[in-house]
Amino acid sequence: MSKYTKLFLVVLPLTVASVLSFNNCGRYGALNEGTEDTASLGSTGPLPEQEEVNSEKLGLPFALLSAEQTLVSMMKVTNTTVASNALLTEYSGRYGALAAGNDLSMMNGPLMLGSTSLAGEVCNSLLTQEKALADGSRNFFNGINFTTGVASVSDVAYNTAIRGMARSFWGRLETTEEQALMATFKTDFINALAANVRTQAASTNNLILGTCAAMLSSLDAISY
Repeated sequence: MSKYTKLFLVVLPLTVASVLSFNNCGRYGALNEGTEDTASLGSTGPLPEQEEVNSEKLGLPFALLSAEQTLVSMMKVTNTTVASNALLTEYSGRYGALAAGNDLSMMNGPLMLGSTSLAGEVCNSLLTQEKALADGSRNFFNGINFTTGVASVSDVAYNTAIRGMARSFWGRLETTEEQALMATFKTDFINALAANVRTQAASTNNLILGTCAAMLSSLDAISY
């Protein structure tokens, strides 16, 4: 089992619990309002480019995305071109918990929680975009019927969504271990719901939201 998969095993339950319970802990810090970064992210223009960092100087095989890079990257890989007010508010509230630079040693519990919460809001925007499109024309969630309960989400459709997110969020295919982990999560998620809740459309939304947020805030997604 790779170190990435081991971390994913630990982060997944925490991610889903955080996102689905709408965990809004106290502010770790805030982005100064009215900055150029905030203004550009709220516009319809192109997103700012990520700054290049020489990881060799850090003495590490890979580096952590800074706070600004994290938001830009999450929006790019989900094809979210406009930051909603809710997303900008979440980013501002989590800004101080995200990395101030690219040193991997900056990774800690608050950073993971902040990344998870931010990813959840980005995934909310992604789901809003995808649900407005006809099935078959979506980028990630073709075959997912968001108007029915979670029991209608087939393994094929769920695995297809995982494959699409892995390619975009991680720049690679999911491993067999990761796919098995997500399949177990889907089963456990459904089994934990009361019978009447499984028929509600919100249960499908929450399953996909939790899966998206977990993948978007994993180590592979917030480092390079």
